[in-house]
Amino acid sequence: MGGDEAWTAAGQFDVGSAETGLAVLVESCERVVEELGSTVPPAQLRALLIIGRTGSLNLSMLAGALGASASAASRLCDRMQAAGLLTRGRAAASRREIVLLPTETGRKLAEWVRASRRDVLGDVLQAMSPGGREALVQGLRELAGDAGCADLPGKSAAAS
Repeated sequence: MGGDEAWTAAGQFDVGSAETGLAVLVESCERVVEELGSTVPPAQLRALLIIGRTGSLNLSMLAGALGASASAASRLCDRMQAAGLLTRGRAAASRREIVLLPTETGRKLAEWVRASRRDVLGDVLQAMSPGGREALVQGLRELAGDAGCADLPGKSAAAS
């Protein structure tokens, strides 16, 4: 693909084509989650993956990453704790702060989902031209940084 193909004749970025490509990626990754069936609701899995990226988070940081209120995030964490996916512990730096930690089961589930998504993504990328792969990977790195992944503790835009 040439660099000009993402632009319409009117000189505007072709968002429709970008959305179609994104849909291919999202649908490929969603198939991985569908393999879990209804055992882990999508909201819990999303929270688990966010916590897993950093190893631990406090409730307000998780709420911010989810775009949810602290009370909604707390209820979600209550359900995840009841399901054996996470625990609440005291932060090493401040005994007053509560941190959310994945349990062994939660950690293994998050690792399985990430590994499965990487496998699926690898298959999708393999079907692309080398130049297309490089451009997509660079764009996704930028997107991860812009989406706030670099703001999470222990992460940088380059590591995302």
